[in-house]
Amino acid sequence: MRMPKLHVESETRATVTRFGGLALFEQFCRRFRVAPHIDEHVEVLKLHLPYHESDHVLAQAMNLYVGGTCLEDMMHLQGDEAVLRMLGACRLPDPTTAGDFLRRFEPSANPGALGGLRRANDELQARVWKSLSPRNGRRRRKREWAVVDVDSHIKPLCGVQKQGADYSYKGQWSYHPLVVSMAATGECLAIVNRAGCANSADGTGDVMHEVLPRVVDRFRNVIVRGDSAFDSQALREVVEHYDAYFAFVGRAHTGRPEQATALPESAFKPFRTRAARQHEQHRRNKGAKCRARAKKRNHRSQQARARNYKEMRLVKQWLAETTYQPPDSPVEYRLIVRRQLIENFKGQQHLFDAYRYRYVVTNLPDDVSPEEVVDHTYQRCDQENLIEQMGSGLAAWRMPVAEFDGNSAWLEIARLAWNIGKWLAQLVLPDEVTRWEWKRFRLHYVLVPAQLIKRARQMWVRLMGARSTIDPLLLAFQAL
Repeated sequence: MRMPKLHVESETRATVTRFGGLALFEQFCRRFRVAPHIDEHVEVLKLHLPYHESDHVLAQAMNLYVGGTCLEDMMHLQGDEAVLRMLGACRLPDPTTAGDFLRRFEPSANPGALGGLRRANDELQARVWKSLSPRNGRRRRKREWAVVDVDSHIKPLCGVQKQGADYSYKGQWSYHPLVVSMAATGECLAIVNRAGCANSADGTGDVMHEVLPRVVDRFRNVIVRGDSAFDSQALREVVEHYDAYFAFVGRAHTGRPEQATALPESAFKPFRTRAARQHEQHRRNKGAKCRARAKKRNHRSQQARARNYKEMRLVKQWLAETTYQPPDSPVEYRLIVRRQLIENFKGQQHLFDAYRYRYVVTNLPDDVSPEEVVDHTYQRCDQENLIEQMGSGLAAWRMPVAEFDGNSAWLEIARLAWNIGKWLAQLVLPDEVTRWEWKRFRLHYVLVPAQLIKRARQMWVRLMGARSTIDPLLLAFQAL
């Protein structure tokens, strides 16, 4: 690096923006008529001078989409002349006006506004799924599998005036949103704000009554997964009502430990994790060419032994299957019991061995082996990555206003921004983009320098710079 002497000047005549990837966002909204759809379902403003409800919703969704972390970041879009021309707008809502819009979702002022925004999101999702369904002649066929994950997230709050907040089981002043997502695509099917004192499964049955009819209508087989907090007979009955499958991590209650210890030794078969089985299959396919990789040193265990800490080591696992009938229910389910041998150490000294039991309750058919049931159930942990990305990649957990329903509307707007990124990946972008983190997606397909040019009564977006994603972005725009 020779560090030459530089000369800097400004060019005010050229209409340039760093958000060239918003052309895909705008084209998606144009094709699926997102703005008229929102205006049809959401009624908050008595006078539309100059903004409609869709202007507020899409402006806040775009703010999150391009990397904004709060309402004040809307000024970056508000003062960008190229973005205004791209959207065909003379101006965008001010951050203070956006906050006032969220506060108008108060039930006393607009009782059905929040429900209308949710219905708009749900119907838009159904419209996108319809365009993704494969065709059989003139009719569209259902897609085969949909895996629905259910989980919750505790969002600690700093503001003491947050309406509806409460102390969680950790003693934190917080909200406790419920998140329902699609495993394969990462789409958010529902997001419901709750008080921090709410249990993880509170209200899940009502949410599933809204989600499952939409999913069952578009997919042939549906499986619902969740951790032990969602292991309840009421939720199992809701899932079965819509002819769907479930696989929940089971709690150690209602006689399950006694039932597991009463199983004969012959019922337990050795179990290896999915990663170990895949590695073994890979070695078998490669033959002698594949050498086993030497394990790296476990520095954590070394330090634990050096400091004479207690340490638990998983040695071996077994699987067994039996039936489980909940109290006051005539239905029997499959109960998969996983027995784990745990060695307890203190420093270098071996203290004792103990068996630990884990349970999975499911109604999957018998042709699904117990190993596959365990694999399906514990792949739900990937939803933790989705929840983390909704916070660090999209700032969905920001909760910008003091009103509870205003923050619920913010979550629905964040859900729209999140899903548009996932829908673009499924519709027109390479398949691998579906699994990308939001930071990578934004750097490749949103933060693209562009120049706005008006010629022959048409608006042209000229993407600037040489990068590997320019051609896929152009192809995606043409496909939309």
